[in-house]
Amino acid sequence: MTDFCARVGRLVDENPAEAVPAKVAKLMPTLLADPTFLAPEQMSAPEKGYARHELYLCPDDRFTVLAVVWPAGITSPIHDHNTWCAFGVYDGVVAETRYRPIDGTCDRPLAEPVSVRAWKMGEAGALPLGSGDIHGMHNPGSRASVSIHVYGGNIEKTGPNVGRVYKVVEPALA
Repeated sequence: MTDFCARVGRLVDENPAEAVPAKVAKLMPTLLADPTFLAPEQMSAPEKGYARHELYLCPDDRFTVLAVVWPAGITSPIHDHNTWCAFGVYDGVVAETRYRPIDGTCDRPLAEPVSVRAWKMGEAGALPLGSGDIHGMHNPGSRASVSIHVYGGNIEKTGPNVGRVYKVVEPALA
């Protein structure tokens, strides 16, 4: 973990913010392949919702590393982010649906699905900064899954890195 965090720190220092998420995602497969990376308690599923375990908080607030435990069938809200994000699957499968915003006037912003991908163990991806970062994640499996997330900034100071929560509008059938 120490080497991974040092490498992420260098990427943050040496690259423009818009390039960092994809570069961090390229570092993640080695970390995801280490069967001793997480302690058993960092992989246990909660009774309700999903669990977030802080693994590393950069001392100068440049990034945070979390483990997220997804019980079978659990789904996150559809959301965007305040900072950059890279993620990878440590155990199981985590499905991600990406969305695009739709103009609308209601109690919360609207979005419609544009793609779905099932991320498998060892795979990592990133969300771009800005308008392409609306997504939702869920565990489609019958057992808990675990993902590792690297966020720009200090989540203890900024909160859970969720900018807005969206209401989903299914696309019209042609």
